[in-house]
Amino acid sequence: MKVGRTVAICFCVLLSSVASASRPVSADIRPSLREALAGFDGAREDARKSALLSLYESRDFAPVWIGADGPVPRAVRLVETLRNSAAQGLIASDYAIQDIDRLLQKGDIRSLAQVELLLSQSAIRYAADLQGARVASVAMPPDVRIVPRSLDVDAVLRDLAKADDPHAIFDRLSPADPQYGQLLDWLARYRQIKASGGWRGIPGGRTLEPFTVDPRVPALRRRLAVTDGASSLPPEGADPELYDAELVAAAIRFQIRHGLSPDGRIGPRSFAALGKSVDARIAQIVVNLDRMRTVAPRPGGTYIEVNIPAYSLQAYEAGEARVSMPVVVGREARSTPIFSSRVTEVIFNPTWTVPTKLVREDLLPRLRANPQAMADLGFRFFRGSGDERVEVDPRKVDWRRVSARAFPYLVRQDPGPKNALGHVRLTLPNIFDVFLHDTPDRHYFSRADRALSSGCIRLERPFELVEWVLRNTSGWTRDAIETADRDGQTRHVQVRRPVPVHLVYFTAFVKNGELQLRDDIYGLDSLFVAGIEKRPVADLRLPQEGARVPVNLAP
Repeated sequence: MKVGRTVAICFCVLLSSVASASRPVSADIRPSLREALAGFDGAREDARKSALLSLYESRDFAPVWIGADGPVPRAVRLVETLRNSAAQGLIASDYAIQDIDRLLQKGDIRSLAQVELLLSQSAIRYAADLQGARVASVAMPPDVRIVPRSLDVDAVLRDLAKADDPHAIFDRLSPADPQYGQLLDWLARYRQIKASGGWRGIPGGRTLEPFTVDPRVPALRRRLAVTDGASSLPPEGADPELYDAELVAAAIRFQIRHGLSPDGRIGPRSFAALGKSVDARIAQIVVNLDRMRTVAPRPGGTYIEVNIPAYSLQAYEAGEARVSMPVVVGREARSTPIFSSRVTEVIFNPTWTVPTKLVREDLLPRLRANPQAMADLGFRFFRGSGDERVEVDPRKVDWRRVSARAFPYLVRQDPGPKNALGHVRLTLPNIFDVFLHDTPDRHYFSRADRALSSGCIRLERPFELVEWVLRNTSGWTRDAIETADRDGQTRHVQVRRPVPVHLVYFTAFVKNGELQLRDDIYGLDSLFVAGIEKRPVADLRLPQEGARVPVNLAP
């Protein structure tokens, strides 16, 4: 294999250059390692530097990767792993591969000392990246709470120093979720598509209707032949511009995979999805691989996950989806935050205390236009606080004189069929004032694009989720839930076993073996791609000739 030959050639050059050494190479480079690491005593607070220093001190500065005759087999396998890191959606140049190759070819003792430390640094960085460290290097909005998994650097270095094959150590650090491996497979497939020429977009314009004749049909056929099983040629004797049944079926497969209305009609959203380049789709897959690396194993396999760009909710128990449903999420200007919490409470027939931002931006203009309409929707207005709080008739307030910046009223909507939270709310403590709830706007669920709320998650079948959440809370059978709903009284029920909730953002994932791609509704994929391109690589920079070997392990 090419990688093995490249590394072997480097090592052959190296071995020939040190063959005449009078004692083991590993002994000769100890002084250089000791010198390079001498400045680390003041860096004990840096976990990576401290771990590196501790490892070599425990070995009396004996190298891990360089043996008596030069690089040991584990070094060969480490370099192969780093060189093939693109298969994981990572970038080989982040791990100083070119510098390692150059130093191996030089083969002198100081260069070998540099190789030793570069291999250890690169191994740490690669291990951290498999735990999602690249995510931490990209600035995101404050309501995006995605963090890498914690890495025990000491343990990883100790394991690598003992392992015959470092790849096995790295494999244990990668996500165990089958989704991850499946998405890696799709990354390889799309890279193969790119190597074969990719695909071309299709001219837009008016909607392309099934079973019509259109000059764009041949281009559509060629495009869907690449990814969705369409024949690249029309049936023998058929009009090549006829949008026939076979091609419609392929278009519907494409639309399902991209979260579009599966009707075979190629309109603006379908044209836009078809026109995304293979490079853009590869980048999208890579971004989502990085996000998957941040996801820690879900203890017990019982949790709720809301995938925001997919407008979907799944409730899992023992690793199996027990409840699944469409949801409505925040529109771009009021995006649903990304974080984790727990469902601690269910509120039947909830009141809604309107957040200040929504009062200023949404309710005040409506009050100025028609205060009676707001009263008819069950909104009530209070001034003051505590025992001194008094209700105010909205029809007697000159709302044109009320300042949005210093809005003096608390606004609350009573329970009822017009309440914005519908019949039930599931509370999850968080600083964003976001929760899961019912909605009177049922028509939203018929839409493919459902980024329509002010940040909260609206549920298509809320009582199905409530029944699952309360299944371990004594007395809350389906009949009890239906009774609590019907009586119209606000009732708070504490969940006996609070259920973890994860609001996530995956625009590429695998479902039933098929790659699913979704719109980047909040632009977070684009932010990540731009940030990764600017990720510093200077942390593995080499010294000038004759200088001490620096070790800078910043993420």
